[in-house]
Amino acid sequence: MKKIFILGLVLLVSAFALTAIAAPKAPEDGMKMELTKKPVVFNHSTHSKIECAACHHPVNGEETYQPCATAGCHDVLGTKDKSVNSYYQAMHKAKGSKHGTCVSCHQETAGDDKELKKALAGCAKSKCHP
Repeated sequence: MKKIFILGLVLLVSAFALTAIAAPKAPEDGMKMELTKKPVVFNHSTHSKIECAACHHPVNGEETYQPCATAGCHDVLGTKDKSVNSYYQAMHKAKGSKHGTCVSCHQETAGDDKELKKALAGCAKSKCHP
């Protein structure tokens, strides 16, 4: 009985260890998103309570945690482009997006607080575009 318990405990610990090893590691803070007119410094640690898949959505049913501007994803850089491949829209579209965007999440987080909404989702002098 004791051997079965120890074996079960070893298997349980191994399963957690393998999950931790296989989980993607977020990039260091200070990641520069320079493909927009007003560059943004993104810190993954600030967003640590958000599931990775909220931003890094599956493509063709597979999750690869690639950067937004990866070829074939959000690689159209014109601000006027409204397609699903628009880098600008992936960050800024406030409503109607299949996946959340920076602005939609920040607006939801701010709720009815106008000052917080300006700080989180404003174009100028915000936490994104200081």
